[in-house]
Amino acid sequence: MKRGTIFATVIVSLTLAFGATACGGGSSSSSGETAEGTTTSEGASASGTLDGEVGPGFTIEVSQNGEDAESVNAGTYTLKVEDKSGSHNFHLIGPGVDQKVTEVSFEGEKTVTVTLQKGTYTYQCDPHASSGMKGTFEVT
Repeated sequence: MKRGTIFATVIVSLTLAFGATACGGGSSSSSGETAEGTTTSEGASASGTLDGEVGPGFTIEVSQNGEDAESVNAGTYTLKVEDKSGSHNFHLIGPGVDQKVTEVSFEGEKTVTVTLQKGTYTYQCDPHASSGMKGTFEVT
């Protein structure tokens, strides 16, 4: 895993519920927002869970059970993001995925379903990515 500047703390994590792998053509989608600020996707069955967090300082991370994961298996995942600052956003970019999970000014929790294909994924705060508020992980 590549680490940014001192401003960014990166933890990637994954819980596999099934050993399923994606076979290309994956994309992210969201179909609505609940009163609690959770975005959900319809028709996707998750094969694992990723937990993201951004803010309140200049930190962004993705974790599972508090442990770093440098490599994630291809598949469909539930990505739960807690955005603790209206100054940041959480944006996941990689093969078949360009998902802004939260926007600048949003504070709260959102959940999306993403299908990860083989390749490198970056998660970042768009306004502060050039300052190192980003991280990467490989999907195998």
